[in-house]
Amino acid sequence: MQAIFTNGKTYTNSFEKPLTPITKSLYLQFLKCQNAYHLIREGVVSKPSTASFGGYLEWAEFLSYCKNQFPNFPSIEKSPNREEGFVQSEIYIKDKISHFGAQLRYQNFVCSVELLEYDEERDGWILWDFRPIGSIKQDILRSFFFYKQIAEGLGLRVLGCKIIRIQTKYVYQGGPILPEDYLLVEDLSPRMESELGSREEEWNKFQTEIQNTNEQSVPYSFLEKNPSCRSLKTCLSPTHCAPGRETAREIFEYRDSSELAKLWFASGYNSYDSVPDAELSPIQKIQKEAHKTGTVHFNKESLTQYLSNVTKTVAFLDFESINPYIPIYPETKPFQHIPYLYSLHIWDMDSDSLTHKTYLHEDVGSDPRKHVLFHLQKDLPTGITIFSFNDFFEKLIIQESATVYPEYLEFWESVKSMFIDLALPFKKLWIYHPAQHGKASLKEILPCFSNESHFGLTIREGQDANYQYLRLIKKQVTAEEKKRVLEDLIAYCKLDSYGLFLIYRMLQERLSVI
Repeated sequence: MQAIFTNGKTYTNSFEKPLTPITKSLYLQFLKCQNAYHLIREGVVSKPSTASFGGYLEWAEFLSYCKNQFPNFPSIEKSPNREEGFVQSEIYIKDKISHFGAQLRYQNFVCSVELLEYDEERDGWILWDFRPIGSIKQDILRSFFFYKQIAEGLGLRVLGCKIIRIQTKYVYQGGPILPEDYLLVEDLSPRMESELGSREEEWNKFQTEIQNTNEQSVPYSFLEKNPSCRSLKTCLSPTHCAPGRETAREIFEYRDSSELAKLWFASGYNSYDSVPDAELSPIQKIQKEAHKTGTVHFNKESLTQYLSNVTKTVAFLDFESINPYIPIYPETKPFQHIPYLYSLHIWDMDSDSLTHKTYLHEDVGSDPRKHVLFHLQKDLPTGITIFSFNDFFEKLIIQESATVYPEYLEFWESVKSMFIDLALPFKKLWIYHPAQHGKASLKEILPCFSNESHFGLTIREGQDANYQYLRLIKKQVTAEEKKRVLEDLIAYCKLDSYGLFLIYRMLQERLSVI
């Protein structure tokens, strides 16, 4: 093994390839669940995907903004052959050259650092991370601590930890984005120092686990490992972590059970029916009874009151939006939801007639908000009840868009009091179907009360719709593919608003016969 020299001291050169590298993501996984850490590291299960649908579409542009804040430092590009990166970083470090994409390896630990900056005046290194985020969470600090352990293990003198993230209050005014306004440079060194005790405690626990297991396979245990998953529903492999009790995951479907369900599991409860009523809340008792009898719970009194002021003609509205972290249109902020599509079903209860209206902004090079508002104002009858699922989102879309286009503020004022949240009865458990398995999303509810389902659609969830439209804006599709994507987006949004109609009609039918 070679040696490197820093500040007159000799250190073991740990750039040589270890047999079983431990990455930052594995370390973070350990801090959430020891079982998951070992399952992934031993190749028993695949590493869970953490990539967002659309984030990478903007990453190259965000990265360029960050890199442009520095002199012309060299970069180590990502390569299937990571060994080349380790070797190149070793060369740069020996020559005290700042570089992007630093590849570090110490013992069995490896990491990539967005920028390893050498401070000649202080003869040390600053660790930089570039993140398209609006706030600092614990995993960011844990990541920096992981980088720091590797860097210091290599004998580097780490002077501090800094991050470039997004200034969430930034309002794009059009034209080129000004990085000095859009980006926020934050020195996390003081916070790292103030939380050093917590970080060291986590790291020491990790080191102890490595020493105790000595690179060998370990027994998995949902209860005995600490930390471990909070729920069997999120466990990567219940057959390994809770052998023979895999079906006990249903006790974790109880609403608002949190850590309580784990105590139930420790007490030997394996099913809805096994948990004593004395340990259940009123809402959980409703769930238990529904699963026990296989029948739908329906609170007629609460639902009658809930629907008491509904107009005879009602609307069902659903928006699709993008929320890019790099603003595209003037008068928008990072992460702001921008509507580009709506689906509107209008039902006249007396005549039992259902009308569908939709608008999709196909000119992906222009701001869709004004066009969406124009068509929605034209399509939506005045003075009728508007149902949406989690209506806060739909109302926010209209309000924010009308603020930019004030000619639609009067329209916003006329409709904002007409909204009713169709998710509310399911959140409150005024109605509950055992096939919901404790969930209350539209996609889980709809198949329980109708023959419709999102399963057969090409686009099945909002994040994917967001991603697909952003692909069109970024021109990453052919003309033929664009046509197909637009059709898929309309079909997805249409089923959402149609599903709201089916649920509302089901509620009215049950109220009329119960």
